[in-house]
Amino acid sequence: MSQTGETGPDAGETGTVQDRLLDAALVCFRRMGGKRTRIEDIAAEAGLARTAVYRYYPNKRAIVAAMATRWLAQDETRLAEIARDHGRSPATRLQAFLLADADATRRYLGDPCLVEVLDEVIENLKAILLQHRAHVRRHLTGLLAEGSAAGVFRADPADAMAQTIDDLTSRFHDLRLAADLDKAIWRDRATTAIETVLRAIRSR
Repeated sequence: MSQTGETGPDAGETGTVQDRLLDAALVCFRRMGGKRTRIEDIAAEAGLARTAVYRYYPNKRAIVAAMATRWLAQDETRLAEIARDHGRSPATRLQAFLLADADATRRYLGDPCLVEVLDEVIENLKAILLQHRAHVRRHLTGLLAEGSAAGVFRADPADAMAQTIDDLTSRFHDLRLAADLDKAIWRDRATTAIETVLRAIRSR
């Protein structure tokens, strides 16, 4: 737990060599920083030969990409669970989904190492973030379609509504913008934005 009370991504299972390497990379990045960490350091931390690293990852950037992909996949799993929680109404799930999506961005801020890794992704590996947003919109589309079928949301095409909502809430998916605001202020703004979206898409 960080001093801000926000937590970073979960550690991966250590059942595969790839997971061992990614866990080792995170340890090294936290200890030495991403720029100073070498492939040799990651291999040593994982208890593997240097050549074993290259068998799975051709360079350090590929390791960064895999780390970020794993973290974002954890976020997507949490969002999918919310979207499929049929014990709650579509409107309640949608509000929880959008708040969780926004909160997922802030949870990285408590660990400078995670911020450094994601900065690298933002600068040089944008395709990973684009793919992540596409996965999030897919879950959002399913939830909106369900709500529309139940007469809770407008009968507009669900995929178009999902894209519009993603665009309107994009400020809360930006790690750098999230860092500019105090957590309480950021949360209040995210909540207000999401409530505005909910009012706009309710069936008339």
